Order: sequence, then C-alpha cells, then structure tokens
Amino acid sequence: MDHPDESMRYVYQAPTLFVVAFYVILLIWSVISISLIQALLDEKVRAGAYPLFMIAFILFYMWYFSLGISYRLELGDDGEIRLKSLRRTIRIIAEGITVIEFPRMGLGFIRFRLEREKAYLFGLTHNAFLQTVLSAIKKANSDITFKHR
Repeated sequence: MDHPDESMRYVYQAPTLFVVAFYVILLIWSVISISLIQALLDEKVRAGAYPLFMIAFILFYMWYFSLGISYRLELGDDGEIRLKSLRRTIRIIAEGITVIEFPRMGLGFIRFRLEREKAYLFGLTHNAFLQTVLSAIKKANSDITFKHR
C-alpha cells in the first residue's frame, strides 16, 4: 500500500468496511450473473450468443467503472488533489472542479465534476474530517458548487 507524500496536507480514506461491503455485493451480483450465463449455455439457448454477449459486456463495464471509484482523497498544500482508486489515480487542481455532489442518503458516492470527466469517491458525508477536506477544497476554489449538502 502506498503512503501519502509529505506534501499532502489532508488525506481522507473511506471506511474500509464500506469499500469492502460494496465490492462483496458487486462480487455476489457478478456470481449470480455468471451463473445465469452458465445456465443459459447449459440449456443451449436458441437465441444465439447476443444475450450472453450483452450480459458479459455489462459485467465487464460494471467492474471497469467500479474499480475507478476512489477510496482515497488527498489534498496538498499547493492545491493539488489526488483521487486514488484501485484502477487509477486522478491528479487535478481545485480549479478543475466545478461541482461536488453529495449522495442524498449520507452514504454513497460523492461525485466530482471535472473539466472533462466525472470522478466518484466512496464517502460518508457526515464524516467531520471529510467535511474539513472538502471545505479546504472550497477555500482553494470558491467557484465550486456543492449540491445536496
């Protein structure tokens, strides 16, 4: 596991239980879907390969997207923000964020609207430290709009 740079002022990491529970549920859903594919193959479906291809494509895309959800938010003194996921690390500056949108239930994914894409962060919106980090980001870019906060 990598460690934050010494230049990072704030580091928020989503609760491990929350992240693990999400991926366990996703794994269960995948096993059910693969079981469905296996059952269809066993019955020698006459519809052809198209339904099987669609289920496989949806599973692949679901995992690809899910592995891109960030579990760690790092904010440096220079305003650099790093969102780390299992698949990649997004490096941006606070000015590159236009909107931060919170889940309505208080538990879920916080969406960051960036210039060219959207990034998601596992989060508990009532976490005081997360609120401190987001306030520091807002201080670095006062034009950021918070939705559903």
